[in-house]
Amino acid sequence: MNGGTFTGTDERSIPDGPLLLDNPVRNYAWGSRTYLPALLGRQSPADEPWAEIWMGAHPDDPSGLPDGRTLADLAPDLPFLVKLLAADRPLSIQAHPDRAAAAAGFAAEDARAVPRSAPDRAYRDRNHKSELLVPLTRVDALCGFRPPAEALELAAALSVPALDAAFEPLAGGDPESGWRAAFGGLVTMDADKSRALVGQVAAACKWISDTEAGGDERTAAVFSWVRRLADAYPGDTGALAPIFLRLLVLAPGEAVFVEPGVMHAYLRGAGVEVQTSSDNVLRGGLTAKHVNVPELMRVVRFAVTDDPRVLATPCGDDVDSYPVRTDDFAVWRVRSTGARLRTVPTSGPAIVLCVDGWVTVGGVQLDPGRAVFCPAGSSGSSGSSGSSDADGVVISGLGTAFVAAGGAAAG
Repeated sequence: MNGGTFTGTDERSIPDGPLLLDNPVRNYAWGSRTYLPALLGRQSPADEPWAEIWMGAHPDDPSGLPDGRTLADLAPDLPFLVKLLAADRPLSIQAHPDRAAAAAGFAAEDARAVPRSAPDRAYRDRNHKSELLVPLTRVDALCGFRPPAEALELAAALSVPALDAAFEPLAGGDPESGWRAAFGGLVTMDADKSRALVGQVAAACKWISDTEAGGDERTAAVFSWVRRLADAYPGDTGALAPIFLRLLVLAPGEAVFVEPGVMHAYLRGAGVEVQTSSDNVLRGGLTAKHVNVPELMRVVRFAVTDDPRVLATPCGDDVDSYPVRTDDFAVWRVRSTGARLRTVPTSGPAIVLCVDGWVTVGGVQLDPGRAVFCPAGSSGSSGSSGSSDADGVVISGLGTAFVAAGGAAAG
């Protein structure tokens, strides 16, 4: 998988027109038993949490095709993966590797004969990972290290000596080295100290909340999330993440772009995620899954990041694009309001996902939660076949859809 490059397994096997996808559901504990099942018109609440629905060709869980093949059979080099994501509980604090770290980590674990399905395996594939999350509901998220002055101000308001000591490296002049030392100290803290620290900070947050001494609304939200995370994961220093990572509140249609190496966590909410086709996750806390601190410390970018929010940019009638700093994918939102055709300027293969109402792509009607794959190079015009060719993907209907394609299409 290299950037936006795509090749099919056999040009003769490429169908003419869009293919309805049968997409796998991932039932992680943090998922919602209501949002995604209801979106697809299934039983709600479901028996298990629906955390993610994958649309793509990743070999671990490729989408099914109408002829019995999978999208991995037809398009093994598809560089992007589309997901519907719904979180009722916080995801782990985590980061993803860049291209060099992913290749080296995957090779090293293969050399040690670590099974690719092993729960303690860090690298499931050779690919780096960037991702864009566009909320469909309100989404609370953590993304990127705060400026040290902000974290020190929050810590000072809590008056917990052990937290002041943990954040002492931030008082130096270099934010990157300060965060490397402070974060490294937190994630390697022994169990007794971390239990005491998290308990003391959570108690201080409760006292501030109970006495209405929490300052402004944003500070109150930080302390509220620390309390919730400490209740869910007692003694896990990841519960302090709202103090050291930026806390974002995103409305539907807004977005957050996460580059490799950036620490982040989605706390609650549902949205559409478009990412590099990878399942490589390095976790640092707030999870029962494997936490690999040494590898995490190797991939994390400790520089203070700019605000990672991304705003949609109009690029046609009822069509918006989301600018992202990657050549792996490009993303558009289409809000169709009638029979008039809307053209999305894709190049190469694309996935179209309906999230509201209904839309039609090449004669295939999509209801919420359903998606099609539009192959590149299929015969016929976009207007008649819905294929992804030089003219792009053409959509009509009365609803909202997201389109993902290779990043070369972003222009």
